[in-house]
Amino acid sequence: MADSNTPTRLLVYGGNGFVGSKVLELAAIRGAICTSVSRSGKMPAQLEQLRPLWLNQVTWVVGDALHPDPLLVASADVIVCLVGSPPLPTFNQRAFEQQVMTNGSANSAVIAEAQRQGVKRLVLLSAHIPALMRSSRFGYYVGKQQASKAAADYTSASADNAATVIYPSAIYGTRYTGGGTAIPLGLLMSPVAWLMRRLPVVVSRLLPESPVPLQQVASSVVDAAMAADSRGLSVVENQDLLVV
Repeated sequence: MADSNTPTRLLVYGGNGFVGSKVLELAAIRGAICTSVSRSGKMPAQLEQLRPLWLNQVTWVVGDALHPDPLLVASADVIVCLVGSPPLPTFNQRAFEQQVMTNGSANSAVIAEAQRQGVKRLVLLSAHIPALMRSSRFGYYVGKQQASKAAADYTSASADNAATVIYPSAIYGTRYTGGGTAIPLGLLMSPVAWLMRRLPVVVSRLLPESPVPLQQVASSVVDAAMAADSRGLSVVENQDLLVV
């Protein structure tokens, strides 16, 4: 980790996504020097249009999480793994393998490289998965489990390593299309989340976990990435992300 007088260097895989863009924003505002890795190497369209000041703290590079650049990984103080895809049904083997690769293999490859390069801290965004979806036939679940195991193995490999795994339910906030058009999911999901938190306990146990706001998820990622030195595996559950 960087010392107290040096900005923390974050290497973010998946930084141009829904959660990733907000993570970069909050981390940069807090003084971190961020590098966002994606296949395109380009910043999201909405940021091109708005050009907020915090962009000066972010570098956008081309890369592949399945084959992380050792030198790039070695240059970071903290690795942030946000690569993932929606929990879509996997009706055939190809779709199953794609889900496992995106949600599991890609993050696992980055975590393994972090271990090889001696990076001492990482943050992994996983997901809270309802019981009905916890099946070895569901590629999304298998991939998320694979990545979580990689994070646990990373902390077991060295007493100096620290990993935080965050398990949110559905995340709501403003999404953007590839062209930069805003889709305000919070208009629907925020009232749903409010109602679910106030349902009787017996009824709420029959329903999925309450949705959580993008701001809170991204804040938890950044808090974990920029925390004081710690060791071992930490877990942030969905209930820890709920805003009362």
